Amino acid sequence: MSRKREKTSSDLKSSKLSYKQMLRLYRQIKIPWIPLILTGAAAVLMKQINIWVVPYTTRLQGGDVTGTDFLVGYIGLTLLANVWEGLQGGIQDLTSQMTARNVRNTVWGKLLHLPMSWYDDVEPQGLVSRVTKDTEGVFAALSVLVQMIAVGWAIYSSFAQMFKIYKSLALIMLTGIPMTLLSAWIVGKFKYKMINIENNSLAKITNYFAERLPNVMRIKTAGMETKEYDRGVQANQERYRAQIKEEILFIVSSPMDSFAQYVNQAILLLVASALVRQGTMRHSQMLNLYNYFLTFMGNAILISAVWQGIKQAHGSATTIAKIVDAPTEDLDSGMPLEDTDTDLRFCDVRFAYNQERQILDGVSFTIPKGKVTAIVGENGCGKSTAIKLLERFNHEQDGSIMVGDASLDEIRLSDWREKVGYLFQGNQIIKGTIRENIAYGVHREFTEEELLEAARQAKAYDFIMGKEDGFDTEISRFDNKCSGGEMQRIAIARILLKRPEILIMDEATSGIDVVSEQEVLEALMNLMKDKTVIMVSHDIRLIQKADNLVVMKAGQVEASGSYAEVAQNSPLLREFIEKGGAA
Repeated sequence: MSRKREKTSSDLKSSKLSYKQMLRLYRQIKIPWIPLILTGAAAVLMKQINIWVVPYTTRLQGGDVTGTDFLVGYIGLTLLANVWEGLQGGIQDLTSQMTARNVRNTVWGKLLHLPMSWYDDVEPQGLVSRVTKDTEGVFAALSVLVQMIAVGWAIYSSFAQMFKIYKSLALIMLTGIPMTLLSAWIVGKFKYKMINIENNSLAKITNYFAERLPNVMRIKTAGMETKEYDRGVQANQERYRAQIKEEILFIVSSPMDSFAQYVNQAILLLVASALVRQGTMRHSQMLNLYNYFLTFMGNAILISAVWQGIKQAHGSATTIAKIVDAPTEDLDSGMPLEDTDTDLRFCDVRFAYNQERQILDGVSFTIPKGKVTAIVGENGCGKSTAIKLLERFNHEQDGSIMVGDASLDEIRLSDWREKVGYLFQGNQIIKGTIRENIAYGVHREFTEEELLEAARQAKAYDFIMGKEDGFDTEISRFDNKCSGGEMQRIAIARILLKRPEILIMDEATSGIDVVSEQEVLEALMNLMKDKTVIMVSHDIRLIQKADNLVVMKAGQVEASGSYAEVAQNSPLLREFIEKGGAA
């Protein structure tokens, strides 16, 4: 079987995002339509209140402030404007937070369901700011589009009043619209670049510090404080340079926002003042015209803000839209897995992460049902890649992995992962209680005694009971409540409680102290009796316990069979034995 490798990750480093991709993002998020409509309605009323205020402003400038009608009307409208502005702002902020929450939910759900191969070229720490920061800017486009209704109403209403006062001069003022649109387009380009610079620089610095801070102990023991300080300063300097570049773009683009208003304002004042001197326009008319013009152009300029808001959202969505657009794992399609009591076979499997180096090059071997198979070999020979293919984190590009008579890729993914237990090297703790960690991913009903027994078999019960809160002790991968070996035994207890029919172990006993290593291994073997076990190990003591060995070298199988057979036929295994089992 030959298959072209799927493209499972988008080019997140690219600064380009099509509007088609952006629209797909908005179709996939839950938009709070009712608060959004209320925001638009509140904005229209706010604009209308501003129009109502204009005649009072004109009278105030002309000194006509003695009438009761003026005082009541002006004070009433001023109070209404202040109250309504606060209400409108509150509704808009609430809608913004609701939208950001919904976008985060969408992006987080997508990240959880993307195939592991998507993460091959991605720095996971850098995705933190994508979920927390970038998602906040998506509301900008929704907000300004709603505001556009209010802006359009205000432009129309203020122009209509100007037209009543002096038709020809009002028509001249319309020239401000195309100038505003041109400046909006230019400024929008700057805005998109600014948001891109901001988000990318934030992702980079977040990635650096999120990776370094949990590893302070390693930095100290390696005596790398000075070196890491310099690297931190460099990361901070890159963020600073990005912010300076952003500020320069802001300084360059800011004058363009008001260019059309200043030009039209100069024309209006020159023409209107000449008409007043000629006696064809009264002074009060000029004031009224000028005040309506300020409302007209103030809202015309907001057309620029609308475009800038769209470009701001465009910049914020550049990465998260690609995340949401990426293909997810299909957990539910395929054949049900009804029987795991069968051999697993690699049949001429080939795989490469890139075209420069073939990781697996025509690999064929059998993993017998109900037996323990150890895959051994030098670092980089393809052992862990073979494990990833079994877990379906990656897919073979040629050949096939067979489960009995069925191809592994044809089996329903959710069924396969429910039947398989995976115990790998490194920290496998999720923030929560010890009890929650042992039960994590166990989807069947179980009793308290089963949980306790799993802890006993993993040799974890005694040290857990020695903690202040026992099984209810809060732990995380970043605290020092549990040693590395203790955390690994908690992970082993989780596998014991899950009771998978197939167990995959990738250097699973790393971090376990020598005293308990043998007992833990025996507990695992007893539990997995008559089950299929696949383990990757460099420890000759573990390799000797296997029923079946597969020795890999440079992406190919050097030898396979029983320990005695492989020890005779594999130069690499003999070298392991001579070195005491360390490779």
